[in-house]
Order: sequence, then structure tokens, then C-alpha cells
Amino acid sequence: MGLLDKIKESLFQGSEKVTDVTEKLVEKGKRIGTDGVDATREIFQSISERTSDVTALAKLKRELSSFPKQLDTEALNLGRVVLTLRRSGEFSSENETFREQIKKLEEMDNTFKTKQHEYEQLKKKHSSDYVVNKLSEDLSEAGAIIDQVTISEKSNVVNKALKEILLPKEALVSAIKREEDVIIPDGNTLLKTGDQVIVIGKKDDVDKVVKRFAAN
Repeated sequence: MGLLDKIKESLFQGSEKVTDVTEKLVEKGKRIGTDGVDATREIFQSISERTSDVTALAKLKRELSSFPKQLDTEALNLGRVVLTLRRSGEFSSENETFREQIKKLEEMDNTFKTKQHEYEQLKKKHSSDYVVNKLSEDLSEAGAIIDQVTISEKSNVVNKALKEILLPKEALVSAIKREEDVIIPDGNTLLKTGDQVIVIGKKDDVDKVVKRFAAN
């Protein structure tokens, strides 16, 4: 088995859209009864201090899944370089163009190994934490992140209902912790100063929401 085949076997694949996954996550929290609140509280307890690790896991998994295509492309480029040089009678293992392409492929392979090690170490760190692992997998498959932000008194969303706030298309307020209460929000939920809000979605859109909510 060649290097590229081994790489392909070791990677994860995912195809769900951000909206699909975020809707699933929110629907889990909207179950009627104490189970829904307990599940959401578990997310806060497990994720609050580790949003960066969850996002890092999702990001690394997503990056690893892109390597087979990149390596295939560079391998094809190497083949073209060799073929062109042979046809011109200039092929040599010391040829600068050939060596540059080999170097590029080796650097990409080293980057893959480094990221794979980082991913495995982070997974090991949270090996017993189901919530962190499952959520990071869902986010990775969707190309999404999760973040938590505390609403600042200076934010222009204070005392406004969610339905009155124009949020980026691919960002979703999935849960709110207000003192000891955990709230599964709907359009009529008012945001208050000090609310701890979990936001899920595409990175750029989540970053916009976090920046707005944490205005200072």
C-alpha cells in the first residue's frame, strides 16, 4: 500500500452542512422535560472551559480530511514534472524543478503527520469526555465551530429578543446560561447582560456574533 493510500485510510470524511448539524444539536436540547435541560446543562459544564479544544479538534479533523486531495494533486504535479523533464532529456534527480516538487510533497506529508499527532493527542486528552468528542465530530463534519460568549452591558443586543436581532445566516444561538438557569432559546427569548451564550456555526459568522455580543 502506497503512502497516499495509507493517508486516505487514516482520515475522516464528512458531508453534512452547517445548518443540518446545528439544527440537530438544537433539536436535541428542545426535548420536552428535564432531559433537554439536563443535556444542555451537560454541554455547558463540559464545553464552557474547553470551547477552544472542541473547535481545535473539529478544525484539525477538517484539515486532515483535505490532505488526500492535496497530496494527490501534488503527486500528479510531480508526475508531470518528471514526464516533461524526461521528454526534454533533462531529467535528473538533481534537477532543481524536480527537487522543489519533491520537497513540496515532503513538507506537505510532514505537515499532515504533525497535525495528525496534534489531533490524536487532543483526542486522547478528552478520550473519556463523550460530549466533547461527539460535538467536535459533528462540528467537523459540518465545517463549523462552537464558541461561548458573555453578553456585555455595552452590546446593542441587551434586552432585545432574538427575533429582533439580525444574526449571520450560518450562526445559531443554541443555548443560554443565566445564573443557574439553562435556557433553550426561541425567537422571543430576551438577551440580558451577563448571559453566557453558546453559538454554533461557520467560523466567520460565529466570530461576528461573539464580537457583537462581547462589545466593549
